[in-house]
Amino acid sequence: MKFESVLRSGHSWWKQGDEDENWSKKAIDNLMKKLQKHNREALGALEMALKNEGKMPSDCVTIPRSLDGRLQISHRKALPHVIYCRVYRWPDLQSHHELKAIESCRFCFESGQKEICINPYHYIRVESAGVLPPVLVPRFSEPPPKEVPLALRRWQELDATSSMPHNIEMHAVYSQQQLLMQQLKTESMDIGYNFPAPISTVQVPYYDSEQWATISYYELNTRVGPQVKVSASEVIIDGFTDPSTNNIKISLGLFQNVNRSPTIESARRHIGNGVKLTYVRRQGILFAECLSDAAIFIQSRNCNYNNNFHPSTVCKLVNKCSLKIFDTNKFRDLLNESAQMGFDASFDLTKMSIIRMSFVKGWGAEYQRQDVTSTPCWVEIHLHAPLQWLDRVLSQIPASQMPISSIS
Repeated sequence: MKFESVLRSGHSWWKQGDEDENWSKKAIDNLMKKLQKHNREALGALEMALKNEGKMPSDCVTIPRSLDGRLQISHRKALPHVIYCRVYRWPDLQSHHELKAIESCRFCFESGQKEICINPYHYIRVESAGVLPPVLVPRFSEPPPKEVPLALRRWQELDATSSMPHNIEMHAVYSQQQLLMQQLKTESMDIGYNFPAPISTVQVPYYDSEQWATISYYELNTRVGPQVKVSASEVIIDGFTDPSTNNIKISLGLFQNVNRSPTIESARRHIGNGVKLTYVRRQGILFAECLSDAAIFIQSRNCNYNNNFHPSTVCKLVNKCSLKIFDTNKFRDLLNESAQMGFDASFDLTKMSIIRMSFVKGWGAEYQRQDVTSTPCWVEIHLHAPLQWLDRVLSQIPASQMPISSIS
């Protein structure tokens, strides 16, 4: 069927932690059967809405209302419009209290009619104070990119130069570009790096320090051991007691705490190989890969913003799964926007430069623990570059726009 590929696009990259692996697929199958049986002409409206992602007006897509108004998918009942808004738009959606129909929707759920509109672009997301965001699990791994060839980095630096000194002849610059392009082709073949053609670069200010982050280890709400500044592009945080002093491994087994409880001891024994952090400097992106047999849980406001999740959402990574947990370009865009809005909006981005990660035990809506400080073993990662950029922006905001309490 020609609509099937479009409908299948709703099989989200993410799923809720307590969700059946094939839940969204079953929900889509159920929808296709209902539309083919009761409302075949609505398939075209749904196809158009999904293709243009709501950028153009679309008609209602309706299915019959059941006796209790709910639809059962894989032994789990929910309201139909909630199900398909979750499948196609918001994988972290939990309740109809988080949805509001647009004015042009004639068959919205609240209208009480015999037909219910499930067009996901006929509803908007609203804040709901009583709803905690669910823990989300990526269905697919997102590995770090291969190393960028040195010649490409030099090409970008050369191309980004806005002006040349008067004593440099342009034919020399052209010759340098030709040489770099030849090196680029050779290096790319050697390391298997693929890049789109033609190469395009933009001139943006770039600030980075040798030490890109500070990592602190906590047990419950107590910091244990020294804070560790990291500079290596790949850093492993494990649960072992490796005494070697190098900048690529942090062994939590070496960190002592005289007040350690049996619960904490048990969790520490399951950290195992832990997590690998990969920082791609020139792109300003950070990845986390779970190396442990036990899951790790990550709260990154930057990752949540990039995926359109609630700011406090926690993501669960299982063994061998990798996820991008910070994107500098997205942070820089937000910083530019917030700088126009004043001190408070900019200062609030401080939270985005801090990433929290627990081992073995999770926290959030589906867990007994509601806060990371209730988990036995966790780390806090402070990213240096974003904090430096924030300091620069905040220092340039006029005193008249700053809160009275912050003016000394």
